Amino acid sequence: MVLNKNGPSMTPGQITVNIFGSDYTLVSDGNDSYLKSIAQYLDNKMREIDRSQNLKSSSRLAILAALNIAEELFQEREYTKKLLAQVNEEARRMNQTITELLEE
Repeated sequence: MVLNKNGPSMTPGQITVNIFGSDYTLVSDGNDSYLKSIAQYLDNKMREIDRSQNLKSSSRLAILAALNIAEELFQEREYTKKLLAQVNEEARRMNQTITELLEE
């Protein structure tokens, strides 16, 4: 997704975002606002970690931000998995009830 850092030229389909004080040129699939919101989320996450940790390295900040975001992703996947299991169980019960009612 990242074409270059601090790139001098922009072509159609590219946008520039600022993450933790650095500009990055990204390829956009046409949904620039979506890509910008992702970059803003990462920037916010890095700044949040920067406020709470005494790290001197932006690469360490980026790694911690990536780990935090990965943890959020895994938690959401687990939640979705549990929710899907509940929906499937409820659908199974409803199907069973409908079948029983039709057999009467």
